[in-house]
Amino acid sequence: MDAKKKQLKEKYDFLLKQAAGAAVELQVLEQGEGTPHYDQIELPAHAAGQEFSRLIQSERARALAASQLKDAPCPDCGCKCKVEIQNRTVNSMDGPLQLTETVAQCRPCRRSFFPSACKFGAG
Repeated sequence: MDAKKKQLKEKYDFLLKQAAGAAVELQVLEQGEGTPHYDQIELPAHAAGQEFSRLIQSERARALAASQLKDAPCPDCGCKCKVEIQNRTVNSMDGPLQLTETVAQCRPCRRSFFPSACKFGAG
């Protein structure tokens, strides 16, 4: 593991433990005194995991969209088309989230396409 990756992994582990501690404190405040049934621990923990997953997915998609080129060739005619960034709601396996993606419109072909998909031959 290179130094940068190791450093990021350590940061990730530290912050994840911090988040888990905060989640436990919230559970205690919300559930009050007494011993909760285990599902009162497990269900909020699972919901927190799903929320974390949605945040990661949204952030990763946003970063990818921001790194895309400003224009892309149409997969049909090769015409240079302006790339725009759009947001839409998608339903992931962890629930709905805002997804940022790049979309280009080819006026001559009268079609839209996803430039990131064209890089992999899925035009």
